[in-house]
Amino acid sequence: MTGIYILIALTLYISLFFYQKKSKKKFNRWRKGNNSEFVKDVRKNWKEVRIKTEDCTVINFDTKVNKNSATYSMTNEKESFYDWMNRDSKRIDLVDISRSKILCQQKIDGQITNEFSTKVDMDITIVEFKLRMRDYVSVYFPDDFDNENYFIDLEFLNEEIDKTKFK
Repeated sequence: MTGIYILIALTLYISLFFYQKKSKKKFNRWRKGNNSEFVKDVRKNWKEVRIKTEDCTVINFDTKVNKNSATYSMTNEKESFYDWMNRDSKRIDLVDISRSKILCQQKIDGQITNEFSTKVDMDITIVEFKLRMRDYVSVYFPDDFDNENYFIDLEFLNEEIDKTKFK
């Protein structure tokens, strides 16, 4: 009789493991699709301000994140069933994350009027290089402007580098 309970529990654990993997993949696909829809909506309906890239600075913002915390969102597709079963939420397992902070200043007649910043999970060298290849960075505001709600369009960081510019 206990063998049946063990078999049922094992089957339940295995099915939960595969369900979790499928859910993570589905959520990541949804997030990527939802993000592109948000960007399209922002570009269409919000006001755009263009800031020259020479008025932007990139700062190294590398950090360590606890892999077992609830806020850790990067998925590890290579995690085995054994690793998943033995995960201890109380254990501190720090993971290095390359992160950069982009600071942009809107200048009118040489005077700084607004400052904008955002964090990107990319290495500082890549962000700096791709930023310098562009002429401007677009910052979008909703109709009711305030200094808190804005969107810095950094979609170009995800694009491949155009190698024809270097010939």
